[in-house]
Amino acid sequence: MSSAVSDAKTVPAPAPTRRPLLPARALAGSRRWLALSGFVAASAIVVLALGEIPSRPYILFWLIGLAWVLCWRNDHPVARVVFDWLPVLVIAAGYDLVRSRAVDLVPRAVTDPQLQVDEFLFGGVVPTIRLQDWLVDAGTPHWWDYPVWVMYLSHFVVTPAVAVWLYLRHREWFHRYAILILGVCLAGFATYFILPAVPPWLASRDGALAPTTRVVHAVWDSIGIDSASKIFDGDARLANPVAALPSLHAAWPLMTLLFLWRKVGRWRWLLVAYNAAMVFVLVYGAEHYFSDILMGWVYVIVIYLVVNRLADDRAARTQARSDPS
Repeated sequence: MSSAVSDAKTVPAPAPTRRPLLPARALAGSRRWLALSGFVAASAIVVLALGEIPSRPYILFWLIGLAWVLCWRNDHPVARVVFDWLPVLVIAAGYDLVRSRAVDLVPRAVTDPQLQVDEFLFGGVVPTIRLQDWLVDAGTPHWWDYPVWVMYLSHFVVTPAVAVWLYLRHREWFHRYAILILGVCLAGFATYFILPAVPPWLASRDGALAPTTRVVHAVWDSIGIDSASKIFDGDARLANPVAALPSLHAAWPLMTLLFLWRKVGRWRWLLVAYNAAMVFVLVYGAEHYFSDILMGWVYVIVIYLVVNRLADDRAARTQARSDPS
């Protein structure tokens, strides 16, 4: 009996746990406000050094940076949503930046490389010329030109709609898809600055290619929406007419096809049909050479492999840290 009591007395008491000086949430909040102060101070220094307020595209990127500082590791539901969609906001800002520089890019845009590749691949005649010889009546859109117009504009709807669907139904897939879109677009934007390229409809206007009709512009003109018609008429102040190489119109559908191929079952064949239809629309409508499309596909395949490899490696490291064995 005394032995048992003695043994009980010798058992060391558990060491008291040390409480953090600040709760984790409060510590994260203080770091966030410190980062925000540094971000605002650095922005003020840049503005003072420039002597003027930057133009709109740069203000958009500044707002994205501000959102990143405020929302990074922020548990508030609104902050989490904003942070998740920052890649899409970067893409929108990138489009605006490319458009703002279009006037400077037009004079050094190249015409011959992509034209010569198409002539080599298709027996000396660019496929746009063959298709329009068969199907286009210059200045008068046919009934089939309206579905072509809808298909071309679907570029601005389908991929964002897929992103929203993934975000609402398959959040575990969304972040990888968003990074994939961002990577493809940034590679495209960089190429637009480094190697601006003339599309077929503009090459025809410059006399480097036989006459072609920009079908999308012809349809806008026929339905009487002047504001949209002007955007697609080649005015570099409204849009970038030499952002043709690579074709993001072709890249996004292939990107979605590769990403969803093993996830959507029989619906994958609808994605295959969408890709084929988009290729036809871009070539027939004089929007892109086939070589522009090929380069867009190459960008997608390379970036898809790289993004998935990095994401898989990160997931494996996370699993290894969380697995006690």
